[in-house]
Formats: sequence, C-alpha cells, structure tokens
Amino acid sequence: MRLTFVDDLGQTYSVDIDPDMELENVMALLEAESGIPATMKGLGVRDNAMLLLRRRVAAGGRRAEQQDAETIRLQILGDPQLMRQLEETQPEVAAAARSNPQRFAQLLTELSMRRASIEQQRLVDIGRLNADPFDVEAQRKIEEAIRQEAVLENLEHALEYSPESFGRVTMLYGGQWASRQGVCRQRRATNNHEP
Repeated sequence: MRLTFVDDLGQTYSVDIDPDMELENVMALLEAESGIPATMKGLGVRDNAMLLLRRRVAAGGRRAEQQDAETIRLQILGDPQLMRQLEETQPEVAAAARSNPQRFAQLLTELSMRRASIEQQRLVDIGRLNADPFDVEAQRKIEEAIRQEAVLENLEHALEYSPESFGRVTMLYGGQWASRQGVCRQRRATNNHEP
C-alpha cells in the first residue's frame, strides 16, 4: 500500500507500507523519510502535557460539529489564559466548557449561527446600498461604513503595535536615594509637581 503524507509546509512524502502495519511503525517510517521528529521530545511535548487524540472520520453533519466543539472545548481547558479571557467575555460559555460539553456545543452552535446571520444581513445591506449609486442616503451610509471600517483597522493596528495605550502603565523605580532631596526629585519626576 502506498501512502502520501503532506507536512505543514506543503512538502509531500510517499511511503510504501504493509496494510497490517501498526501506526507506531508507520510513524517511525515517516520520521525516517521526512526528517520530522515523531518522538515526544522531538515534538516538544513536556511532562504532564495534555494531548488530544482525534480520529478523522468522513462523517458530516451534527456528529462532525460535536467533534469540533469538543476539540475547541479541550483547547480552552488546556489554555488557562484563554479560559480567563472567555470567563471575562462569555461567562456562560466558560462555565459550560468546564462542566457541560453538550451545553458548550449548543452555545457554540448558537454563536456560529448568530455570526452567520449578522454576516448575511451585512451582505444584504451592502447589496441594497449598491443598488442605486445616485441615492444620497445610500452614499452617506456607505461613507459611514467605510469610516467605521477605518476606525476598526486603526484600533487593530494600535492594539498590535501600541498595546500599552489600552491599559494601565505602572512605572517602577529601582532603588531609593538616601537623601531627602533625592526622594523629592523622584517624587517630582513621577507626580510632576513640587512636594
């Protein structure tokens, strides 16, 4: 049996295997062919790591959605920072991720449907606005949409390149001066007024 593997860089590797060969042996053969490490150490897996074993099934529909929801739930549970962010923004989804996989899948489906509905409504609105290029009101709405898009783009740029402008910045000073005059200078530098 001849199998072809594709890595994340798009390189393909073909190997001939026996149909009764175990997965462990296929992995070893693939490692030898490609140079991609198949050992836990080579892949950077550490002690007490959580790994997801997922079988790829060609079944579609509801079962595939539940598998995707479970994969997302496990990723959230395995990433404490992501879980904190979810608790702040969507506490009901975070609680379901922790204790109720079925409810989590249901909430995820609802969010997906809501997002698809909003996108579909946006496309309908764009079509309506583009229907008559001489309608002044439509042109005003298009201009507002373009302006809003520019604002969001600027916000994204600012978050990416200047995240400190969106949070509290605490300046820490190391060491203290022994003289009273030195402490006053430090206080003056931070408070911008005379003590």
